[in-house]
Amino acid sequence: RELVRQKLRLGTQLNPMVSGNPVPTGVPPLEVGLVLDVWIEQSARKRSEPPLLPAELVKDLASKFEIPGHVEFKEGKGGLPTVVLKHACGSSAEVTLFGGCVTSWKQASGDEVLYIRPDAVFDKSKPISGGIPHCFPQFGPGEMQQHGFARNLDWEVVGSSADPQPDDRDPEIEIALIDNEYTKKMWPHDFMVAYSISLHGETLKTDMRVLNKGSEAFDFTAALHSYFEVAGVENAKVNGLKGLEYLDKTEDANNPPKKEEDRDSIAFTGPVDSVYLKSAGHVELDVGTGAAISIDSKNWSDTVVWSPWTAMPDCYKEFVCVENAQFSEPIVLNPGESWRAETEMKIVDL
Repeated sequence: RELVRQKLRLGTQLNPMVSGNPVPTGVPPLEVGLVLDVWIEQSARKRSEPPLLPAELVKDLASKFEIPGHVEFKEGKGGLPTVVLKHACGSSAEVTLFGGCVTSWKQASGDEVLYIRPDAVFDKSKPISGGIPHCFPQFGPGEMQQHGFARNLDWEVVGSSADPQPDDRDPEIEIALIDNEYTKKMWPHDFMVAYSISLHGETLKTDMRVLNKGSEAFDFTAALHSYFEVAGVENAKVNGLKGLEYLDKTEDANNPPKKEEDRDSIAFTGPVDSVYLKSAGHVELDVGTGAAISIDSKNWSDTVVWSPWTAMPDCYKEFVCVENAQFSEPIVLNPGESWRAETEMKIVDL
């Protein structure tokens, strides 16, 4: 375990078993179960100590995981502990530990890519409305609260890294969420979610792994509910979904009809809430400035496109959600198995 702790401090990337099959990453593998051991050890120590105030927690995290100039910690909005990733090219990202939510992703120019709604609050009274919130272990409505519980719980930092290449170091943070009394009241399963966020130049990468650490199988759905800033919703378009079947939730949210997409580009002239089934690993959001957000994904089965339109009159013109989701085919994990899904997002010229 000491070796695992050393690897975590050095930021060795997780390489979990996906449904029993190892996934190569090009870096030395580190089993997600070993990270679980370290996480449990850290949590047991924390339970024996008085809880830290936000400023104290930020200081504690910085002492353990900060890499000056690359991975830093601060009190963010509302005093919430926040991780700041900085790339040498000038790009940056921020991750709020409440909800494990990416709340900022800026290009080297300083331009913000993500969107935080004006009604967002940062006092833990509800999930953060904007950025890239989690939907887990349920996407949408269902047996538990809307979109599950991962977006309104504190996540733990378990590792940080900056690639050893001296001229182009990629900052990365590894956070985790584990079952507790609160989660088991809604979802009676033993699990861990490990989630890493990194910058490769101006490209934002996410890597999510879910582990069944219990003795019984469970199933779940999930999504990254990504909010992107656009230059007027009427100017935005989503490309790359033509020919796919989709569920149109604007007609009936509880029993949406299935349709086939025949448009080359999806424009916004009213509310949109569509789940594109078995989508390809590439989609682009034309933000209306002559540039697009390119989203490449691995192992996310579906793509969700959402605009509330005038249901949110104060902000609907300023953002569009294009979400990576696992909805049409819930993931079933037997004891000891894990599932992994990745994304890469970057800005491209049109």
